[in-house]
Amino acid sequence: MKYKTLHLNIQDNLAAVTLNRPLVRNAMNSIMIQEITDIFCELDRNPEIRIIVLSGNGQSFCAGADLHHIKNSGLMNRNENVNEGIKLEEMYFAVDRCSKAVVGKIHGHAFGGGFGLCTVCDIVVADEKTIFSLSEILIGIIPGIIGPFTVKKIGHSHFRSLGISGEQFDGKYAEKIGLIHYSVKENELDKTTNSIVKQLIKASPQAVSEFKEYCRNMDEINSAEVLADLRASEEGQEGLSAFLEKRLPSWTD
Repeated sequence: MKYKTLHLNIQDNLAAVTLNRPLVRNAMNSIMIQEITDIFCELDRNPEIRIIVLSGNGQSFCAGADLHHIKNSGLMNRNENVNEGIKLEEMYFAVDRCSKAVVGKIHGHAFGGGFGLCTVCDIVVADEKTIFSLSEILIGIIPGIIGPFTVKKIGHSHFRSLGISGEQFDGKYAEKIGLIHYSVKENELDKTTNSIVKQLIKASPQAVSEFKEYCRNMDEINSAEVLADLRASEEGQEGLSAFLEKRLPSWTD
């Protein structure tokens, strides 16, 4: 499938998804929002894919929502306007609920909706000079759709502070509050991302998927039953056998 606003590159088990509207710093319009949803749903269903790296082409990762798109949404009737918000929420759910390991590789700017994408990646590495902001308040709206994802990532206190001020901050502060996991120098961004990918490929694909589901619903899941099923599963038995036999499990081939 061809995409107008994204670039997809698949090599073996790794899918690199690149936001590709560089002339507008990868601001998200309705087409990009739908394409991100579609591509993550597609990759989620692909049994060959184990890791997804999400990044942005050009000077920035994502400058947030395209302001023309926001303004046009405001001119729609209320039901159409609400549906636009639902589509945006579906995009974040598609990334958040993807059964594959999702790594965010961030640089330049991560404002508004781009900030939101950071909250739904499993592991995030960013250039320490990246500028982050929950900037919605500065243009007369609020970060409503990404609110629940952001609170889970950085907590209510930081969300409230950053959401009400719209202040900008760098990668070091983003790491401090838990929005990202690794703040690195620009020339270390690729190296660190590759190191993360190499570590992730060691993990059982089934266990990754189950663990992500467990993290989302641990209060409702019977942990003993999940663990029992995994111990008895083909990958669970293979992983335990490999460890006891001092060899690599089959999924690392």
